[in-house]
Amino acid sequence: MPFDKKEYSKQYRKDHKQYYEEHKKQWYLDHKEQYKQWNKQYRLNHKEEKKQWSKQYYLDHPEKKKEYKKQYYGTPEGKANKQRENAKRRAKEREIINTLTGEEWIGILKKYKFRCAYCGKKFTLFDRETKDHVIPISKGGDNTKENIVPACRSCNSKKGNRKLAMEVIENE
Repeated sequence: MPFDKKEYSKQYRKDHKQYYEEHKKQWYLDHKEQYKQWNKQYRLNHKEEKKQWSKQYYLDHPEKKKEYKKQYYGTPEGKANKQRENAKRRAKEREIINTLTGEEWIGILKKYKFRCAYCGKKFTLFDRETKDHVIPISKGGDNTKENIVPACRSCNSKKGNRKLAMEVIENE
């Protein structure tokens, strides 16, 4: 049998794994600043790839994202960020047209038969309805009867601040 250099190298690394791990750690310690600079430059040059990878990762591992958010919003920085987001939303709400009345909201709920406009799930005491803005406030939507549909929390969260085609909702 002829000598296979690739196979030998692979086996050697496997047999001496601990040595290579220590070597790798030592190299990092010796070249820490150089590595950080290289890594920073790589991230700048590959922003879109990194963004796509992260997006796909969190789509494949939703429990990881949920856990990360839970931890993040428990930190002082996360709490401050959440407060800023809420303050921004309240400020935007003060600037928009806000004509929706309680009676109009009840009318909207009756029109949709007390069901989610997106998935059709019936609202219960434990799974309450939310007001979803078809054109989100962040995209210039108003708090008016024409721009509100009932949605379950799950669908409202999934939609986020994206605009949906009005035809989808009007066909309900």
